[in-house]
Amino acid sequence: MTRNDTVTPDVDLRDSASEAHGAQDASPEDSADSSAEGTSQPTAQAEAVGSKRAKHPRRRRRLMIVGAAGLGLLWWVGWHSQVTLVQHVVVDAPRGISEESIRLASGISAADHVPSVDEDAVRLGIMEAIPAVADVQLERSLPDTIRLAVVTRTPLAAVESGNGLYVMDAEGVIFDKVAGAKDLPVIRARTDESRETARSVLLAIPDTLRKRVVRVSAGSRDDVTLNLRGGATVRWGSVEDSALKARVLAGLMSVKATRYDVSAPLLPTTKGSPTSSTTLG
Repeated sequence: MTRNDTVTPDVDLRDSASEAHGAQDASPEDSADSSAEGTSQPTAQAEAVGSKRAKHPRRRRRLMIVGAAGLGLLWWVGWHSQVTLVQHVVVDAPRGISEESIRLASGISAADHVPSVDEDAVRLGIMEAIPAVADVQLERSLPDTIRLAVVTRTPLAAVESGNGLYVMDAEGVIFDKVAGAKDLPVIRARTDESRETARSVLLAIPDTLRKRVVRVSAGSRDDVTLNLRGGATVRWGSVEDSALKARVLAGLMSVKATRYDVSAPLLPTTKGSPTSSTTLG
């Protein structure tokens, strides 16, 4: 052997060939088994998740049953328990309205349960028994208290009747009988239609001007006259164009006169001024 010769280790070529051939001849069954072993762990995890999900509907059903039982208990306590029987009816009403009359008209008794008191029935009962009441707000304060907040009607005018004076509000509801009109304008009308005409005229007049009106006489729908403080009169005429007539009259009041005529609002006149009758066009 010379220096340039290469030493090659002894290798059994037959063994190498046999190993390679064996690797090529591996069966499909062996591959499938290997694949199955690789996927067995994810499958187990999926089954565990599915098991947890299956438990959720049962948990929800249990919660629903418990919730329904709780609501049933609350219903029984509210409508049947002695704890919620009405012990106190607190009334908040303006001066002039008797608190005791409100309690009696409400129809609420010690046999009622606070949650079962009918608010609409209480409200209508009070309004029918006491016409001066415009509205009632009911508040429940558990376990045993009802609070009633009373709103009264606001007077618009006093209405002359055969047996005295009665107060009327802006909606046309006639309630309390009064000895005198005080600062309210008095409506003189023979029929319900004429009274409604007078009410419409008063509603068309601004508050500042309405305070100067002491009487509204309505012979018919087309014949309305106002009497003002100080003795002056206003010929209003018909109920038509009342808003325009009110604006025109407000402007005329700057002229001192004993009679104002706005029955034709585009041609208003005054009479009894220091000079003579004036036509404003």
